Amino acid sequence: MNARLTTLLHALRCPVCAGEALVFEGEFEGVRRTGTFSCRQCSARYPLQDGIADFLPTVHPALTLAQLTGQWKLTATVYERLWRTRALSLLSGEAFPPAREIGLLLDALEPTFAEDGLWLDAACSTGYYGRPIAKRLLEQGRTASLVIGIDLSLAMLEEARAYANREGVAEAMLWLRADMSALPLAEATVRGIACGGSLNEYRDALAVLKEGRRVLQPEVGRYFVMNQLDPPLIVRAALSSMGGLTFFTRPKLDALFEAAGLQKVTAADYGKLAITVLTV
Repeated sequence: MNARLTTLLHALRCPVCAGEALVFEGEFEGVRRTGTFSCRQCSARYPLQDGIADFLPTVHPALTLAQLTGQWKLTATVYERLWRTRALSLLSGEAFPPAREIGLLLDALEPTFAEDGLWLDAACSTGYYGRPIAKRLLEQGRTASLVIGIDLSLAMLEEARAYANREGVAEAMLWLRADMSALPLAEATVRGIACGGSLNEYRDALAVLKEGRRVLQPEVGRYFVMNQLDPPLIVRAALSSMGGLTFFTRPKLDALFEAAGLQKVTAADYGKLAITVLTV
């Protein structure tokens, strides 16, 4: 069996019954990945088509306006090209190019690259964090390692797959349409989690962080979180009312991490930009 598929099957959990006995039928070689994941406990089936698997249960989670706009193809197309590469410079008020951001991400996750395993790009959008992680794993010859990109938006996952194919890193990646507050993964199965900006968009940030803690491996695991801090009152009110966004001061953010059972490794704030590295 394909080594990356073996790693994945050891970690998958059925989102319907929480059973951990999933099997796969289909093709899973290179970037050609199509078939079906099936739960031997409740017989639920999850299709995999061209590298994207649908693990959302029949009843989809309610979406905030911010999450709803992420479902649009136009949003997925322009997200990285027009916003993501400029976002940190705008939020921090200083030069913060993509190379600097990705450098901080990889440095934070460096301890997790010592062995094969799973990494999670949480609410991945176009895979902005997942792709450099996959590149690092490929450079290190990690043939049994896999980066899972999870998002509610099929349009974003399709865009993420296209970027990964162009950059030659799709072999080390798989995309799941799933809910971050109900991850289809077993406990302590993920070596590293990267979350780029989505903490402000979750309907229930605490529930999502608790799920991250549940699946993160103790001690070696690292959780990299980049998010926007509390803007001025008038801006916060406008954004929150229009997009269902939630903002945190640093003390409130730290309290949220603590409530989720996560411990800070490092924390740095740049203007209205917060970057935090966590562990269990």
